[in-house]
Amino acid sequence: MSMIYDILIYVAGSIVIVAMAWGCWESSVMLSERSKLRKMTGAYYDFEIDEALKEMGLTREQALNDTKV
Repeated sequence: MSMIYDILIYVAGSIVIVAMAWGCWESSVMLSERSKLRKMTGAYYDFEIDEALKEMGLTREQALNDTKV
């Protein structure tokens, strides 16, 4: 019984670690995209970035696709 318990704990721990790694990856992607948009618009906060992009007639996706090399 102890061996089954150890395996279940290992599996549960592995799932938690994978979920946390995915969260860190997504966070870094979001921060790098926001950094690119800040450089493009000169705005700092998200609502200011959205307003600046709206004035330019762009969405976030269009702006990010235009800046990719």
